[in-house]
Amino acid sequence: DIPPRCYRCRKTSFNSRTCQACRKASRLHTVQVVTDYEGAAQQLVWQMKFKGAKAATGLIADCMLHELKMLAEPGLVLMPVPTATARTRQRGFDQAKLITRHLSKYSSLPCLDLMRREGQTQQVGASRLQRRRQLEKAFWIVSPGLVRGQHIILIDDVLTTGATLEAAARCIRAAGAKRVDAIVFAQT
Repeated sequence: DIPPRCYRCRKTSFNSRTCQACRKASRLHTVQVVTDYEGAAQQLVWQMKFKGAKAATGLIADCMLHELKMLAEPGLVLMPVPTATARTRQRGFDQAKLITRHLSKYSSLPCLDLMRREGQTQQVGASRLQRRRQLEKAFWIVSPGLVRGQHIILIDDVLTTGATLEAAARCIRAAGAKRVDAIVFAQT
């Protein structure tokens, strides 16, 4: 378990809130991170993403459950950050969707799978600026009325630069969500 910190600058932060300085550039209120992307966590993600170990999604969700309980309050809604369709076809599954479904089942919180992703640009190895530009208009909400006024918890497996989460959060806030938090399994 890593200490509570701002996901952008990594300074210690109460309840993993986005710090005052980073809040200007982010629509994310808090980002809970289970662990650093190294050792066993890195191997688990690698097996899931590149070896088709679909069962790893349940293990990852189980590890994320504690972080979800930290945010627990009435009215939370889970939403997966969609994986690029080419990656989903290649793997045979969207890991963020499966992790979110497990979390929904474990926590009894509703899951809204309403965000879609356009574009197939590979982000591995891209800088924060490159990722941000690639993702500027990558996401959209299928039924914005279902998001309006909601407290959304984005779910994803790995946080690298934060560009994907930030683009997803901007999209959700533009659709009228009152607050967006995120829980990710590992951060590089």
